This record gives sequence, C-alpha cells and structure tokens, in this order.
Amino acid sequence: MFKFKGISSEDMQVVIEEEEHFIARAAQRYEMTEIEGRDGAIFDTLGYSVVERPIYVQCLNINKIDDILSWLNGEGEFEYKGRKTIARFYSELEPQRNTCIRIIDTIFIRNPFWTKVNDEYITVTDTVFNEGNIESRPIIRLEKTNSNTVDVTINGINLQYNFNEDQYVEMDCEDKTIEYEGLNRNRQMIIGYDFPKLDIGENTIIFNSGTNCTVKIKRKDRWLW
Repeated sequence: MFKFKGISSEDMQVVIEEEEHFIARAAQRYEMTEIEGRDGAIFDTLGYSVVERPIYVQCLNINKIDDILSWLNGEGEFEYKGRKTIARFYSELEPQRNTCIRIIDTIFIRNPFWTKVNDEYITVTDTVFNEGNIESRPIIRLEKTNSNTVDVTINGINLQYNFNEDQYVEMDCEDKTIEYEGLNRNRQMIIGYDFPKLDIGENTIIFNSGTNCTVKIKRKDRWLW
C-alpha cells in the first residue's frame, strides 16, 4: 500500500504491478574532466538525480477511473513503508485489458531522498544520531532558556544567535532560512556560508562560552532508498 496526496491506494482500489520501482536508488550526478598527460580523470559530484520509472496501475474498480486519474495527476507527498518524499505522476489511460481491470500507464518521478512519515522534533543534548543512509539537512529549533544569546556548534558548524524578544528560532538547513513565527531572522544569526548537516550516525553538539538553550531537531534522518 502507498499514499499519495494523503489518499491510500486501498481507498482508491488500485494495485501497482511493480512496487519495487518506488524504492529504486537515485543516481549520483557527476562531471568528469580528463586532462591531457594525466592518467585517469577528475570526478566532481553534483548531487543526485530524480528517480523516474514507468508504473502500471491496476484499477480494480472501473467505476473509479476518473477519480484515480485526478488523484494521480501532478505533484504531491508520497508515502511508502513509513517514509515519505515528493512524487509526480504523469498519467495516460491504456485501453481496457479485460472486462474487470483497466491499466493506467504512467510515469512515476520522485525526489531522490526519503524522510520519516512520523517526524517530530526531538530534544538533543551533546549528540544527535542520523539513522538514515545519507547525510541529512535537518530543521533545527533553538529555544531560549536562561540566556538571551546562544553560541552552539552543531557537527562542526558554529551558530551564534541573539533571541532579543523571541522565545525560539527555527532553521531550515535545506532551504537556508531562519524564522520566528514565520518572520525572517537571518540578520540575528551569525553563521558561515553553510548550514549544519548531519552525517550518517552520531553527530556532536557543543555549547560554547557557557551559553545555553534547548536544541530540538527534526528531519534528522534521510535515506537514498
């Protein structure tokens, strides 16, 4: 079973002929440079491509064809085996194969990474563990405690923040945004070019200069699967 746009395949009465296409591993893009007089080549990695696969959807209830085509149209959140990603379907209805079942011949395209479906903030102290099989770009929430400023290093990236009247701040390390109640707070954060990322396994958190705050993290686990 899978969910797309919050609706399950069971509710829509469809079956995917080859579900393993959902979990095909994304390919890593690269740029290769060969230099005259040098053995081999130089490879620069350029991130991961989307996963694109043909999918055949068996429609068990032919009376729901219109609803199914509408459901599988365009982009939405896709859930499968406890993980989620963003997927896109481009649908075309094939001729009826028999009197009971119709097949939708469609192209399934998804983002290269998966995260947990049930993903809530967890409070961390001196370490945080990425359970996935690839580095993640988490969402980090710093909550004010007994100090108006915080100086913390998360997996080697130093963050210095002045709360002023704010009670917390949220950093999206994927989008590189810093917000409080939807308001931009980038100017109150001292940070280098890069935002924290979490390697596979254990990552360190260090409070500097005796300052303190509560650190909460979500989207800490990410998979290529």
